[in-house]
Amino acid sequence: MDSQTGTILSTLLKKRLKTLGYPSLRRFHADRPGLGLSYEVLRQVVYGGHIPRPETLFRILGSMQFSSSQVRKICGMHYGDYLPISSTPTDASLPSPAQAGTGNPESPADPPTPLEEPGEILSRLHASLQRIPIPGNEDFWEMVEALARIAEQKVRRSASRQAEQPLLFAGEPEAIYQFLVRKNRIPPFLSRGENLTLDFVDGIDYRDRFRGALLGSAVGEALGTVTQGLTPRDVEELFGELDALPVFGSARRAAAPHDSLLLSVAGSLLPDGLLDPERMADAIARACRRDDPPGLSASARNLLERGLPWHEAGENAPESMPAVLVLPLALLRAGNFRRLKLEAGILVSLTHTHPTAIAGAIAQACAVARILHTPASSLDVISFPRALSHVVAGIEPERGARPRIGRSGTTVGRKLGAELPALLLRRAPVQEMQEALGNGTAAHEGIPFGLGCFLRTPGDFAEAVVPAARHGGDARAVAAIAGALCGAYIGESGIPERFLARLPERRELGEAAEGLLALARRDG
Repeated sequence: MDSQTGTILSTLLKKRLKTLGYPSLRRFHADRPGLGLSYEVLRQVVYGGHIPRPETLFRILGSMQFSSSQVRKICGMHYGDYLPISSTPTDASLPSPAQAGTGNPESPADPPTPLEEPGEILSRLHASLQRIPIPGNEDFWEMVEALARIAEQKVRRSASRQAEQPLLFAGEPEAIYQFLVRKNRIPPFLSRGENLTLDFVDGIDYRDRFRGALLGSAVGEALGTVTQGLTPRDVEELFGELDALPVFGSARRAAAPHDSLLLSVAGSLLPDGLLDPERMADAIARACRRDDPPGLSASARNLLERGLPWHEAGENAPESMPAVLVLPLALLRAGNFRRLKLEAGILVSLTHTHPTAIAGAIAQACAVARILHTPASSLDVISFPRALSHVVAGIEPERGARPRIGRSGTTVGRKLGAELPALLLRRAPVQEMQEALGNGTAAHEGIPFGLGCFLRTPGDFAEAVVPAARHGGDARAVAAIAGALCGAYIGESGIPERFLARLPERRELGEAAEGLLALARRDG
């Protein structure tokens, strides 16, 4: 569904709430216990602009006392026989086209970028103060002078941090790693765990697989964005059957002209095949500002708003989302295990420094690299996660991480080495797998579950990725993880066209994958 119709529906429902005299959507939901929908479903439709399946929308419109003719018009606009708003007879209870947000935007240009540099803030404050008279504005002057002092302190701190940064980061990942370990920003993960053999294999179409990995991850991320934070029942109410899931996570994301997170990470690596942490951190932070992905906004604020250097901006949280970011690096270092593990840990530390987040992202990067070199129909789904658990052994503390949302008390390595193989061995359904592994924001939930969704049906993209999205939770990361693995195994040619046809960055992602392949062959 495009952004315009989603905006129209949201505007109609919010206007009707006011007409009915409700100060909040939560009060409206509390007054209608017989509606049979959770508050989260209502919030997604009314405020999120999501278009639910017809049966769910009928119930919402009926509870809001829309007339039969109004229900027909609204449903016809969203599900077929669309009647342009401009030719629809005016109804007192329906907003005008201008109110519904159907008018042309004043300008297609991007909004002005907010001030980010403390020095720029300081200079503008000094320039503005000269034009404001002191008499009658004493309180305002006192407040602005306090802001100016804060900006000056930020300028001094930023300058001192720049002076403290070492001069040995010119493409030397070993030096970066040692610096971060000395600063106690990351655990010494390079000396822990076992090695993997990563060699290019004759007879594998690597171009198809590299493209499939990036495209599969992008499709999974788009599918998971719309179900992020929902329960499976909420997903059913909003989207119905599997084929009813929209391809794009949000109208804003689908229509955005900016590069996605994957393209931003790939673009930072492609010029020279080197991981420049400062360049990479800036690319990720600016992509996060545009897209606001879950689990990454804190590090973006630290870098862009608080002025922290790249090696201090990461937060100490065990999230799954960093495992999505390492995909382009996994492609670039697909033939060099040591460098893959080394640089994956460094890249993750730019957003998350928690040992569980680092272990999970390293496991996902190694999983993608190993899948790329696995011939079709030769994947051992039981031994595969066990091998990954040996790679990350010793990186995490023995006690499990405590996430913002989800369970605690276990580790990525333990779930990959024991719990997931046991579920796969008895062919557990997705629901049982989700209940056993979890699918919250923690890496020890999302990464094993995403890997499990793939290993259940490694040759079927829809069966691997759609269930990961349909179970909600941290669906954006989980579905992207499953999509990357499945795409790396079956290639672009194995992904159904219905998932790729509306992907706005299909061409750019394919070109980035081919560029990474050329660099990977040189590196390997």
